[in-house]
Amino acid sequence: MLEESQKKVWEQILVNLSGNIDYPAFESWIKPAKFVSIDEKSLTISTVSNLNKEWINKNYSDLIKKTLKEVTGKKLNLKIIIDKTTEETLQQKLPLATAQEKNKNIPLNEFQINALRSTSNNLNLKYTFDTFVIGSHNKFCHAAALAVAKNPGKAHNPLFIYGGVGLGKTHLMQAIGHYILAHNSSLKIKYTNTETFANDLINSIRNNNTSAFRMKYRQIDVLLIDDIQFIEGKETTQEEIFHTFNTLYESGKQIVLTSDRPPKNISTLTERLRSRFEWGLLADIQVPDIETRIAILRNKVERDKMSVPDEVLALIATAYQNNIRELEGALNRVVAYVSINDCPMTVDVVRNIINFSGAGSNLTIDKIIETTASYFSIEPAEIKGQSRSKEISQARQVAIYLTRDMTGSSFPTIGDAFGGRKHTTILYSFEKMKEEMQVNKTLYETISEISKRITSNCL
Repeated sequence: MLEESQKKVWEQILVNLSGNIDYPAFESWIKPAKFVSIDEKSLTISTVSNLNKEWINKNYSDLIKKTLKEVTGKKLNLKIIIDKTTEETLQQKLPLATAQEKNKNIPLNEFQINALRSTSNNLNLKYTFDTFVIGSHNKFCHAAALAVAKNPGKAHNPLFIYGGVGLGKTHLMQAIGHYILAHNSSLKIKYTNTETFANDLINSIRNNNTSAFRMKYRQIDVLLIDDIQFIEGKETTQEEIFHTFNTLYESGKQIVLTSDRPPKNISTLTERLRSRFEWGLLADIQVPDIETRIAILRNKVERDKMSVPDEVLALIATAYQNNIRELEGALNRVVAYVSINDCPMTVDVVRNIINFSGAGSNLTIDKIIETTASYFSIEPAEIKGQSRSKEISQARQVAIYLTRDMTGSSFPTIGDAFGGRKHTTILYSFEKMKEEMQVNKTLYETISEISKRITSNCL
């Protein structure tokens, strides 16, 4: 029991760190570290290689120790040891120069180099053209994105991809970045979302350092901005994007934007920005048809090495028609249920699992928060608040998981609804719940019960 309570300390540290470290860096360096022990003097964790150890020590040790003090109330040292059993399995995520300087005996292959360039540009390694499933609904968008990737700054500038939540806009945008890194490694790429851009701008103004901000976003070759619709009502951000756009465009640099709606439907968007967004190519990504939805599920099954009958894939694809995230989330839920309950994956079993999922048009994030709070006998305000007690933290993470799973809302949107939390914190909570559901039957049943209540309240 003591060891379990000690592990909880590290888990809470991970939650706190996820809100202060960019998601790609967190996933690459911090999350793979394993808890070893904690005593009156220090916290000991293990990592897979000397590369990882030195990178954490150099870049994150102060932040980890600060977070450790916040969680334990004590000023402790940080010790990092090498897990020899897995040292050879992960040498993938340091910049080439750093790796060669510190570990000249450890060569990095081309994949590892490209992976680290992607990580340093905040690109998700899963979002490539190779993993993108093409169908009639997205064929045009895919062709446009590939053309831009092959000829940045020359074809379709800017490229403006728009469509509903969870349809693959971010995947295509990041695939452009990966392709350029692999084929034009000398080009400088910057991938960000509107929330991060706005926060960087605010911080630069607060610190009287706007020149560094402008250098960061203007001295590049390719700018990828996700969820541009969130500049609604942000006059200062719009002004800065306008000047950044002009600087890059006039220099022949590539600009790619995504949004959940076309420029003409983004309210409070200035006319001069609206016209610039429409200068290049507007690409509308549609809802996938049944054949494509089945293909998407088959692709995920093969990628994650699952075993799922074709009739089950067809059933899930029929039940979830408008959102790829919901589609893949339903598959994850089915696989988790079957694994935990040790039952066959038949059509009848799966139909019962997904029967409660379509909550209807009355479903809102507030409704999910209210229902989750009621289940845990706490107030909705506590879920949105800053309390880090075990019970409230669990309720908050469950509500975050359900919000993403049932609404497909973007992580920045969910973060705003949960008390203004960073999208990286929301993403970590979602991934943590998704992983734990695979092995924790009680958690799975809790989430299933709350889902049923939400659906019942919304019908």
